[in-house]
Amino acid sequence: MRFCTVINCMDGRVQIPVIDYLRRRFDVDSVDSVTEPGPNLILAEHRNHDLVESILRRVTMSIDNHFSVAVAIVGHFDCAGNPASREEQLGHLRDAVLMLRRRVELPIIALWVDERWRVIEIPVD
Repeated sequence: MRFCTVINCMDGRVQIPVIDYLRRRFDVDSVDSVTEPGPNLILAEHRNHDLVESILRRVTMSIDNHFSVAVAIVGHFDCAGNPASREEQLGHLRDAVLMLRRRVELPIIALWVDERWRVIEIPVD
């Protein structure tokens, strides 16, 4: 069985669209979910060290135990945990990906879920 890992918002509206997208994108059977409200903001700002380390421990558990093939970080429209504009959240996604790339040696992608609950992959250089 093949896995990938997602760091997703706890908002239930984004769970199924993101899981469906990642199963197709990485040709995996299952998606391990690490959820927090507004995880792109949490990882981008890195203000709460304990929470960031908790997220990273859960990602590492997925990688080590399920041999995850990739990691995704998600931001979305109408997020209670990160009520910033789309543009600001895209910046948070970019910063979160860059931080994760320093800690995780797997492909890492950024996803935006829009107002129609469509998943859009955001390029990060």
